[in-house]
Amino acid sequence: MMDPFVAALEELAEALLAGEDPEGVLEDIAQEHELPSPALRNRALRAFGPLETYRERQAELKKEREQTARRRDPVFAGASFLAAIASLNPRLSAGDRQAEIERLAAEYDVDPAAHKDAIERLRKR
Repeated sequence: MMDPFVAALEELAEALLAGEDPEGVLEDIAQEHELPSPALRNRALRAFGPLETYRERQAELKKEREQTARRRDPVFAGASFLAAIASLNPRLSAGDRQAEIERLAAEYDVDPAAHKDAIERLRKR
């Protein structure tokens, strides 16, 4: 038989990622699953850490995983870099655009000079 807390914790994680209030949603989920809310809160704290920052910590972990994947695959990093440049605001001044390209190059760990031709083609759109 499955631990009754597992389904409740999964539901709580989804609700926290959706941005719901930790205390309110914890009470609701505890009632739904007929669990004592202090017990669910304790299990959640052990499983997830502070509930108020769960969403931010998960977003940071996702970002770190994506950066690791890009570092392992230079083609993926280059394509992601160019996609980010393509989505830049076309109204940016030349200086602001260049500063943003430099920032993105650092974020995606690529050499902008290696993508100069593609960047120029994107600029002409």
